[in-house]
Amino acid sequence: MILSLRLLPLYLSLMVFASGEAPPLATGLFDEAQFARIRFLEGRWKGIGPDGKEFFEEYVLTGPTRFEANRHGDASFSERKDGSTVTLQDGVILSTWGRYTWKAVSLTDTKACFEPMNAPSSFCWERISPETVTVTQRWNGEDGKEQSYVLTLTRVSK
Repeated sequence: MILSLRLLPLYLSLMVFASGEAPPLATGLFDEAQFARIRFLEGRWKGIGPDGKEFFEEYVLTGPTRFEANRHGDASFSERKDGSTVTLQDGVILSTWGRYTWKAVSLTDTKACFEPMNAPSSFCWERISPETVTVTQRWNGEDGKEQSYVLTLTRVSK
């Protein structure tokens, strides 16, 4: 029984590999090809914030290891209001917005999850379809209980 428990992680990883589905990658083990998995975000998107107002974001791959996310004032995408970056450096994928930084902890072809380094919450982008991405944000409330909010982004154009 002890031997089989020791082999359980190997068995599970082989089962995932045999299924053809790539397992999420461990933090700090990312390369350019893996970074490219978040290309499902490329394009222009419309969302509705917690305040009920529409917002417009554009995700642009500006190099093999750099994504820029730009928030615009309206659907014309002509006036940039705010922005953030996602970069790969020394095997680590970082998302930076203003003074906040998150570190990627898992990455697949349809989902990228980040934990805070110096930010108030964690988040995941998840591709639901070619036209829909959700953003799930998680944080602890003042009462210590986990809170979450899910935004849906709808593709405006590629």
